[in-house]
Amino acid sequence: MTDDIEIPESISSPEEFEAALAAIVERAVHDGTDVSGAWEFRTSGSTHDWEVNITELAKRGDGGSESGAE
Repeated sequence: MTDDIEIPESISSPEEFEAALAAIVERAVHDGTDVSGAWEFRTSGSTHDWEVNITELAKRGDGGSESGAE
């Protein structure tokens, strides 16, 4: 990869986590990677296994309801 994604050295809030995750997802989508689905992995610094599920949502104004209810 020619343009590395900068991941902060420390992520200490949900907002910082969301910003870092958004940067990775946006970059992958821009580069043509299908990010939809469940991703299972084990981190190198943790004894935990994790699953991240990415589901594309319709943006408000795309004909969907703002509340999510129809």
